[in-house]
Amino acid sequence: MSKKLGTDQFIEIAKASARIKHVVAPTPLRLSKTLSDSDTRVFFKMENLNPTGSFKLRGAANKILSMTDAERKKGVVTASTGNHGAGVGYMCQKTGTKGTVFGPDDMSQAKYDGMVSYGVDVVKNEGDPINGEKNARKFAAENDIPFISPYNDPQIVGGQGTIGFELFSEVQDLDAVFISLGGGGLMSGIAIAMANLSPKTKIIAVSPSNSNVMMQSVAAGEVLDLPSDPTLSDGPAGGVEMGTITFEYCRDYVDEYLEVSEEELIEGLRIFIDDTNTIGEGAVGVAVAGYLKQQEKWASKKVAIIACGGNISRSVLKEIL
Repeated sequence: MSKKLGTDQFIEIAKASARIKHVVAPTPLRLSKTLSDSDTRVFFKMENLNPTGSFKLRGAANKILSMTDAERKKGVVTASTGNHGAGVGYMCQKTGTKGTVFGPDDMSQAKYDGMVSYGVDVVKNEGDPINGEKNARKFAAENDIPFISPYNDPQIVGGQGTIGFELFSEVQDLDAVFISLGGGGLMSGIAIAMANLSPKTKIIAVSPSNSNVMMQSVAAGEVLDLPSDPTLSDGPAGGVEMGTITFEYCRDYVDEYLEVSEEELIEGLRIFIDDTNTIGEGAVGVAVAGYLKQQEKWASKKVAIIACGGNISRSVLKEIL
């Protein structure tokens, strides 16, 4: 695939790296004992070790720190299944900003508790997580409060793209990066960063079969309004906002799309937990399962898997282990 360089968004990633460095420390890039051998090097990018337990802190930090004092005084409104809301909450607490998060009524208890712990108001919404985005935008417009999209925003994409800068700083010749795909903010940021820094690195997007709206949308050439079934990968699950900037980024920068079953992602998560002795959430299992599908293809190569978050309820963890 011939990739455009996405200069404006790449510049925003560079700005984000400087803007958030005092809030978000670089996360470890850990060699997998289980998936590596003498010739093959597989690394986990340990985003689950961020203060809020997820990569989402990066985008939230970049967005809120790029706002003016006047904008922050109005407060912020966002939509989230948990991780983005926790990132926004963490930054609201740090900057003295009032925050409101619209989320699904069936969100993980661990993620709900995480958001509330930072002092944000959480409003539950019925149905697909996309309903929370629609309701949050409406609430923000009616009350003249800035809305922060979980993915459809250049500063959010810029913040997530700082992961790409960190990957390249440690391994300049990665052959591939496996990333769990939801709304595309994480995917877009890393893909644009790597297109500029390491264009030979393949970007592999992995979605659960139960919720693969962006993958199907790219295949169709337009954002589709599709239902999602329940999945352990709750973070990136749900619909995609019409007109999102991440659609074109995913279309233009992702080299390959894979989907995995619930059984496959659970096994991937078990491998990650055993390998790293840390906690991962369902979306981590998605990325690991994607790699396992192509393990032979990447023999004798250098591969990174984004361990995007570690916020999972005890009850769910106990059930899958």
